[in-house]
Amino acid sequence: MAKNEISPDSTKAEEILDIDELKKQAEQGDAEAQFKLGHYYHEGNGVPQSDTEAIKWFRLAAEQGLAAAQYNLGICYEYGYGVTQSYSEAVKWFCLAAEQGDVDAQFCLGVCYEHGHGVPQSYSEAVEWYRLAAKQGNALAQCNLGYCYEYGEGVRKSQKEAIKWYKKSAKQGDETAIQNLKNLGINDYD
Repeated sequence: MAKNEISPDSTKAEEILDIDELKKQAEQGDAEAQFKLGHYYHEGNGVPQSDTEAIKWFRLAAEQGLAAAQYNLGICYEYGYGVTQSYSEAVKWFCLAAEQGDVDAQFCLGVCYEHGHGVPQSYSEAVEWYRLAAKQGNALAQCNLGYCYEYGEGVRKSQKEAIKWYKKSAKQGDETAIQNLKNLGINDYD
């Protein structure tokens, strides 16, 4: 999968910088604090790096329905960070986050369906998830959706649609989309 980064994003406006206060809030069940603490453990930011601890805190936040934590837990399962690698478990968590509109989880589900990781391979399902993420501006999803249109994977083949999605992605600097446009003889993507 092209995107394999733990997301630092959360919905809480203020930053919690005091680790002791953050731990206290996390232990009291604050999902945002649990998510942030999980990220700190994954990165080794202010605490010793530990994917096992990161998983613990991500899971607690994810089980409370926090989409960013569900996405991160999916990434951990996809790549085996602190857990045994499992595509099916990754898909479970990506689905929960994607259904809440998490753009990165939607993109990751598209990749899982495209390649049959943890789900039966389905280009049409991949296209649906890519489309949701692409409409939210995800450059990787836009590029992959363009590819699906270029080659007729899960959709009717359409060079016009392929170019449209490649251009959206290229405008965000996606090198693959830029190259795909060049391969189609298009050097201007404005």
